[in-house]
Amino acid sequence: MAVPRASALLLATLVVLATLNVNAQDAIKIFYKTAWKSPKIHYAADAGTWTTSPGVSMEPSTDASMPAKSGWFQFQAPANTKSLEFTFNNGEDVWDNKDGANYKIDKAGVYKYECPATKTPDNGIHIFYKTSWKKPMIHYSINEGDWSPSPGVAMEPSTNTSLPAKDGWFQFATDASADTIEFTFNNGEDVWDSNERSNYRVDDNGVFTYECPPDIDNPSQVPSPSQTATPSDAPSTPPSPSSAPSPKPSGSPAPSPPDLGDCGTFQDSCPGISYNESTESRRWQTPPRNSSGWSEEFQDMRSLQGYAHVEYSADRKSATVNVRTFLRDSTDVTCMYQFNDATEFSATFKATSSLKDALKVTATCSKSTSNEQWSLKLDPINFVWQNTEVKQPESMEKGQKGAIVDLFGWPYKDIEAECKDFLGKAGYMGVKINPPQETVLSDVLMKEGQRNPWYLVYQPVSYRLFSRMGSRDELRSMIQTCRANGVRVYADAVVNHMAAGGNDAYPLHRKKTDTSCETYGAHSSAIGSPYWSHGNVYTYNNYTGQVPAMEFPAVPYGPSDFHCDRKIGDYNDLNQLVNGWLVNLADLDTSKAYVRERIAQFFVDLLGIGFSGIRVDALKHMHPADVAAIFGNFNKYMGGSLPEDFISWGEVLLGKTDKFLVCDETSEINFYRGLDNRYKSENISDADIEKIKIWSSDYPGYYPICGSWVLPASRFVIQNDDHDQQAPGSSSRDMDGKGSVLIKDKDVDKHRKFEQELFTRTDADWKVKVVFSSYTFTSDGATGFPDGKSVCLEANGKSCAHNMPYEKAFRQGSCGYTVEDFAGGKYTRVHRDLSIVNAMRGWLGLDKVTKEQVGITGEC
Repeated sequence: MAVPRASALLLATLVVLATLNVNAQDAIKIFYKTAWKSPKIHYAADAGTWTTSPGVSMEPSTDASMPAKSGWFQFQAPANTKSLEFTFNNGEDVWDNKDGANYKIDKAGVYKYECPATKTPDNGIHIFYKTSWKKPMIHYSINEGDWSPSPGVAMEPSTNTSLPAKDGWFQFATDASADTIEFTFNNGEDVWDSNERSNYRVDDNGVFTYECPPDIDNPSQVPSPSQTATPSDAPSTPPSPSSAPSPKPSGSPAPSPPDLGDCGTFQDSCPGISYNESTESRRWQTPPRNSSGWSEEFQDMRSLQGYAHVEYSADRKSATVNVRTFLRDSTDVTCMYQFNDATEFSATFKATSSLKDALKVTATCSKSTSNEQWSLKLDPINFVWQNTEVKQPESMEKGQKGAIVDLFGWPYKDIEAECKDFLGKAGYMGVKINPPQETVLSDVLMKEGQRNPWYLVYQPVSYRLFSRMGSRDELRSMIQTCRANGVRVYADAVVNHMAAGGNDAYPLHRKKTDTSCETYGAHSSAIGSPYWSHGNVYTYNNYTGQVPAMEFPAVPYGPSDFHCDRKIGDYNDLNQLVNGWLVNLADLDTSKAYVRERIAQFFVDLLGIGFSGIRVDALKHMHPADVAAIFGNFNKYMGGSLPEDFISWGEVLLGKTDKFLVCDETSEINFYRGLDNRYKSENISDADIEKIKIWSSDYPGYYPICGSWVLPASRFVIQNDDHDQQAPGSSSRDMDGKGSVLIKDKDVDKHRKFEQELFTRTDADWKVKVVFSSYTFTSDGATGFPDGKSVCLEANGKSCAHNMPYEKAFRQGSCGYTVEDFAGGKYTRVHRDLSIVNAMRGWLGLDKVTKEQVGITGEC
């Protein structure tokens, strides 16, 4: 293909800094420092074919000498590559191609490049600031010493050609003795930019860029949220990742809380799209071990956080495990890693198919100057070769065609029993479960007067596999039992967002109601990992001395991993759609390479424990470029391809007027062909793209929404009713009278007709169809699962007006439609209706079954 040799936004040529040692395998490895969040490398190996433009995503650096936190990324050329011609770009048509000559390497080695905009001209700290102020000042303290006399010193017009003075850039530099600097900006006339009173802080040599917030820079011209640029329109010089202050406590005493008025709380917003890297100075909010408020699951996450990165070989018979740790203070710290019974200095472990049990991992880090020691025990790691083989009829096309039962609100032990007792015998290809990741589960504040309503399982706290439905061990047992009975298992994955602001473990919250100021304490979760937000809080954090911030240490995510706290007011505004906080849910900045990598690793963990696929919740609220990059990473980490039986389906909820999201592939945000084109650019094969499907929300009312099949019907997953439609007042889907929501219509015959029609209709070649089995809500408004965790009697004395009675989900030999006059808290068991089962079997070319053959013993 044609090699990009020019661009309207061409950056200055990069500089080769060093060629390091050649590794033992004669490989080519490239390191690249840039302010871009998700750089790509477009290349041709050994004078061969170029990659599909814009190339492949570079990974955050794992080399300690070139840390990812400072903006370093890495790329490993394919094995046995002898030469490489390449260019860099940001994935959005901003290229660096060595002034049109392209970069070229003709021998193996490790190569290191650095962009002039982030390259350190000499030792010291170099700060660039963009503002409309005529004479900006910087007020600072170097190495935690005395502050400069207020208002500080004047900044000079920028001499960096990538950050030109004509565009409002100014500069300031320290000498080589500066290791840290804390600072604020001002206009010399008592107008200050102090990072929302948190101050800016840098703890590393380098070049750091900042932009004055519009409400400070020009208060009379504050842009509305809808005018904020989408990621592809972002300025070419956003704040560099290297500008992130090291997350160390300032050492200053916690300031007194400001006067927030009657029942006031902190308001934490920002003028751009995402929180600046400088907000990382508010990280590390977890109480230290054995202090007030500490619990066992907090471990030492005050000082040490991390996760395991797993990458499979092409045949998926081996995998490399890399433990990636984050330290509050890394000075004079040494870490060791225990893999099962072996302790190593290396953070890397090579696993092979000879490993039959889960890998247990613990990281222990020690600080030599203070004798402090912190440990982090990760959850066990399972691998795909450890999973039980699934045997199914040929008509299921090795997991690519069949019916999936959505057992909404079923605990793992009940699902395990259902797989043995019925699902395998009936001929269902699989079962989908509620989100298996750790989510909010708490009694400190009733929601709409009820205890633990259903929607809290869509508010993640971490990617740990402990949920309302059961523990990781119970999940693993259930999956393996289902697989042994010919039933695959699919996970509902929530990766667009984390838990809502205010639903966190912070001990002091308050919110104003119509009649009073309501106070409440710490929320908890399925296993009790720490998690923090800036919602409904009014005191400074005891350990940072600052305003509480978004932090989920068990992932780990920090404040700068999120989009700015901004409601979605207009669903036709594409910026708000993909960057806003959906119903106050903390929206992840999925344009960041780290966030993309972390989500892809969550998917890898799901397949490792035995899942065959995933439903991706709220896909509509993620930019297609981010979706494609995440699946591109996932594809790479699984060995360069997706498993033969893998499927996924993304929730893209469409109203009749939402054609703009799917029908015009030239649109920046397009979830049909536009997203497919992005998948291809991430080196996902056509065969694997076929496995990545879209949930057909236009079924059955107005499909295909574009008037014709823009993508073949095999790329869509269909179902009659779904869990969002059950909610009181929900208008999530208009089925135009061609479907039925069972617990709303309360008409079994009507609902059964539409479920049968899923399998008997012949107007399109759908491959995956979902049967929804749920439970009834109570007449007084209780919506929580009937699993006992929404029973008012166990609400710890809190006000609970809407009780959801307990019922056991598994009922051996049961018929379908066990709604019992639609009394509240009754599992519906729609999937057990024999007429639906036989309609499904007919669609798959399987013989009909009798109730005796599938173990139904009741009178139906």
